Amino acid sequence: MRLLGAIFRALVVVVFVAAPSLILPSSSQSALEFSLIIGGIIGAFTLFEYGSATPGFVDFRFAAPYNRFRVFTIGLQILFVTLLVRAYELSLSGVAVVDWAAKLTVWLDFKYSPLPEALELVLEKSSVSGDTAQLLAFASALSLSLGIGATIVFTAMLWIFDWPRHRESFNLWANLPTFQPSDPQVAVRRLKRDAYVNMVLAVAFLYGSPYALVAGFDWFSADLLENHQALIWVVTLWVFLPASLLARAGALLKIVRLLSRVYTP
Repeated sequence: MRLLGAIFRALVVVVFVAAPSLILPSSSQSALEFSLIIGGIIGAFTLFEYGSATPGFVDFRFAAPYNRFRVFTIGLQILFVTLLVRAYELSLSGVAVVDWAAKLTVWLDFKYSPLPEALELVLEKSSVSGDTAQLLAFASALSLSLGIGATIVFTAMLWIFDWPRHRESFNLWANLPTFQPSDPQVAVRRLKRDAYVNMVLAVAFLYGSPYALVAGFDWFSADLLENHQALIWVVTLWVFLPASLLARAGALLKIVRLLSRVYTP
């Protein structure tokens, strides 16, 4: 049963990675082959990780639905952003995903919002066409909204519902294999510290990664975003990584709360 579950997860990962190449009309055969290779590598890691009885690198592997949230979030982003790009490539007007993306771009254009700051920086340093600039704005707004919405829903689920299930048998080491707990009181402090660090890193990545992208134009091309598949992955990862960090912070704080109830005199 464990092996079947691992195989299913690996196939889901491959499908998500290859989805833009499969859906976009402009995709070439070489792009599809490359995406399948990357998806196969990530899928193989997923297969070995979930096929093993002992924990490896994935956090909260035995505390569903934490990792299901991460897969659902990135899958949702890839699907909707790809459908948006497909609508642009086919010059489809009045499509719901395009209308929603346009509205979200307006709603997210406020002071201190990461969207306008990122767009202004990236578009200033690149020489993309007007259509690509509009597509980048719409795709970024759509990805940001999906990531924020999914993170809020997941965090609410963590704190409202009985997570993790089977708390009496919850194994800290198995669910946090890279964390080395010692004394329970020390473990609580370290988990709390790690949660706050994840929050800071999430905000820093959301606002700082556009600067890294612009710096990368020196090694790649300032017109990198003219490639629609590259655009999809840029806007997806821009939001998904901070969303994952915030989700991990929320999960760690929930574990801290549970441990504090047990070990606080």
